Amino acid sequence: MRTRLVRLLAVLFLLISVTAEVRAQDSGVIEGQVLNGTLGGTSMATVPVTLWTLDAQGQNVLLEETTDGEGRFAFQALDTEAYSYQLQVVYQGVSYWSEVVAFSQGEELLSVPVTVYESTTSDADLWVERAHFIVDFQADTLLLQELQIFFNAGTKTYVGSDGEGGHTIHFSLPPGATELQLTEGMMACCIERTEGGFAYTEPILPGEKDFFFTYQLPYQAGRHTLSKEIIYPIHQLDVLVADIGVGVTSPGLSAQEPLSLQDGRYLHLSAEDLAPGDALILHLASQSLESGPSEPVTPDSPGRVRAIIGLGTLAALWVLAYPFFKRRQGEES
Repeated sequence: MRTRLVRLLAVLFLLISVTAEVRAQDSGVIEGQVLNGTLGGTSMATVPVTLWTLDAQGQNVLLEETTDGEGRFAFQALDTEAYSYQLQVVYQGVSYWSEVVAFSQGEELLSVPVTVYESTTSDADLWVERAHFIVDFQADTLLLQELQIFFNAGTKTYVGSDGEGGHTIHFSLPPGATELQLTEGMMACCIERTEGGFAYTEPILPGEKDFFFTYQLPYQAGRHTLSKEIIYPIHQLDVLVADIGVGVTSPGLSAQEPLSLQDGRYLHLSAEDLAPGDALILHLASQSLESGPSEPVTPDSPGRVRAIIGLGTLAALWVLAYPFFKRRQGEES
């Protein structure tokens, strides 16, 4: 009898412990406020807020709430261990996301604000703060990569001149460009090919937005001209051309000191304040590739490169780009 009582007490203690643990895990609260950045941080009343969970299996909707008269919301009884969380607010057809957050050990309350903006179809406040155009050689092919750092200097989200679902930013490609490759920040879901290039279809929020892409062009040693249209104002343009015995000149660009990077030496040209309708024209002249093709590279992580560009270190950008092309070369062989 006593043995059965001890066993029963042990089972009850285990059940109580498990229940207490479950309650502890489901004690999390995420609160916050939805603010309108265009209107100087005005609170947004009666706006739907969606809470997403993120784990190894993906992203799923968990709960939905509506902000009160002061734009505040709160999600309660959340698991503090199994998930990370992200908030979404859809305003004027545009999705605005919070940062991804997770509860630290012993933490039960997270404050997460979400900022939304009014929308505009005018691109008057949109320009390219800095553009990098990099040319490499491989046999009878030019390998090109572009980094364009866009800046929306306004206080409204640019949704494109075509309205909801239309194109926002347009990118030109030189005639004959093939093998277009996009990095993580330009997923195939958000890109549409256009005559003479391609277009991004997602809204452009106020602030900075970086774009990376690579492509190829046929090339013959001798005299070769590469030309592409300038669509948006560019404050600063840098052109790097692998120095393998091919001379390069460009109308409107000034020659700078060559750059000696880890993978070789690169000719450097630059220009400031290019206007829409201008053209980037590169004249390449050589008799043969006596030095052999250079080791081609393309960009790595956009987040990592943003920090490097902020320091103005083109050499570091080049080094970080190396693994991507090495992987692609292995696939081609």
